[in-house]
Amino acid sequence: MLLYAPVIAIEIQRHHLLHRPRYTNCPMKTGLFIFGFLFLITAEVLKAYFIIPFPHSQLGNTLGLCYFINIHIGWLRLAGCLIIIYPLVQLFRNGRRWQKGLSIVAVLIYTTVLYLSNYQFAADKIFEEPKEKMFADAKVASAHNGQLVIGVTYNGEAKAYPVSVVSFHHQVRDTVGGKPVIITYCSFCSAGRVYSPFINGKYSTFRLVGMTNFNSVFEDDITKSWWRQANGVAVAGKLKGTRLDVVPSEIMYLGQWLMAHPKSIVMMPDRNFLQEYHEFNTGKFKIY
Repeated sequence: MLLYAPVIAIEIQRHHLLHRPRYTNCPMKTGLFIFGFLFLITAEVLKAYFIIPFPHSQLGNTLGLCYFINIHIGWLRLAGCLIIIYPLVQLFRNGRRWQKGLSIVAVLIYTTVLYLSNYQFAADKIFEEPKEKMFADAKVASAHNGQLVIGVTYNGEAKAYPVSVVSFHHQVRDTVGGKPVIITYCSFCSAGRVYSPFINGKYSTFRLVGMTNFNSVFEDDITKSWWRQANGVAVAGKLKGTRLDVVPSEIMYLGQWLMAHPKSIVMMPDRNFLQEYHEFNTGKFKIY
C-alpha cells in the first residue's frame, strides 16, 4: 500500500491542477476590460458634457470634438463593446468571484451613464417641442400685453410667439401666411431669430442638439449638419459655412405688437408644459 502512495499523491495533484479554476492571463483580461469600460464611459460623458451647460463646458473651443463624438457615437460604442466583450466573457467563465462582481457593477454603471447621456441630459428630451400649438386673437391675448413676443408677418398674416414659451422649447415650427418658419430663441444670449427650414430647396426638420459657447445648436435631419441659433450658420458637418434664410421678425411687447397688428393671433402656452414654463422662467428649472 505504501508503494502506491506516491502515485496516488501525484494523481491527486494532477487532478487538482486540471480541474482548478483557470486564472491564466486574467490580469491582462481585466486590464483590457477596464480600458474598454473607461473608453465607453468617456465617450458618453463627453457626448453630453460639451453640449449641456455644465460648469466650464462652454468655455473651450470644443465644437469639432463635440460634433465628432456625437456623429460617430454609434461606432465609438461598437468599438468599446468589441474591446470588452472577450475579456468580459472570459472573466465570467474563469475569473474570481470579485472579478465577476466588479464586471457586473461596471456593466450597470455604463448602462446608467448611457441612459443619462441619451435621455436625462439630451437637450431634445429636456426641452421638447410643443405638443399642441394653440393661438388666440388679440382680444383674448391682450391680457398678457406686458410680455415679450417674437412677431412675424407674411402674406397678410401676423403671428406673435411669446418669448417665455419659445425660450423653453428653443424652437417652434409653424407656418405664417402659408410659409413654413422656425421660431427660435436662446435664453442664454437673449437672441430671437426666425428662419426658413428649407436647405437647398428641401424642407428640413431640426433637432435641438444642445449648446456650444452659450448659444443653442440645432441639427438638420437631412445632412446632420449643426446650425448655430444666433446667426443660422452651419458650424459643423457637410454644410459648414452655409446660412439658413432669415425670415424678418421683430421682438417687442405684445401690447406694442397688437397696436401695430390688431388682427394678429398669438401663440398660447402649451398646456402640457405649464409647470416647465413656470420653473424655466423663474430660474427654478433644473437640468441636473
